[in-house]
Amino acid sequence: MSRNTAASNALLQGIQLPEGDKTYVKILDAGLALFIEFGLRRTTMEDVANRAGVGRATAYRRFGDKDQLIHAVILREAKRELDLIEQELNAIEGGLNKLLESFVLAVTRAHAHPLWRRLQTSDTEIILPFFTQGLWQMMAFFRMFLATMLERVKKEEAISDLSTEFLAELMLRLMQSMLLSPEGVMNPSDEASVRKVADQCLRPLMAG
Repeated sequence: MSRNTAASNALLQGIQLPEGDKTYVKILDAGLALFIEFGLRRTTMEDVANRAGVGRATAYRRFGDKDQLIHAVILREAKRELDLIEQELNAIEGGLNKLLESFVLAVTRAHAHPLWRRLQTSDTEIILPFFTQGLWQMMAFFRMFLATMLERVKKEEAISDLSTEFLAELMLRLMQSMLLSPEGVMNPSDEASVRKVADQCLRPLMAG
């Protein structure tokens, strides 16, 4: 297991995903499907329980309320995407190149994810506070994930003397801004645009 995979596994510790709990997973799957289909606001815990084929009380035993379920669904999707990104990075040579490619893949994949696209169309009044103040756990995790990558790069290549946590948070905040405000020159739907940001802005900064 790589250091980044170990870090990504730590993402789910905060939501205490019970190993082997098929009911828990069924509720997560149902929540994801309904959030994509109808959005956060229009989906109730009763809807999720019905889709999962479990009782309402069972759903509430696994998740105290809908907010907990939303966080768990988003965190699980984040882990899945990070695992896929890490697999794609295996084909990239050079630590800094891997790091910058991870930024490109994270931005473009997050923007294209069906759950994110649904949130942008039906839950616009929710996503700004939710993805700025509400997901502190995810923000802290991504900073740790990126800082881990940066520490590994530092052992392979000469890069900036700026702290890895500072550089990681800078990348994270740039990604957050691009996703929340997608219209502009730095367009997360355009891979070439995101790659230009990585090569012309982040690479010189990371290289020092």
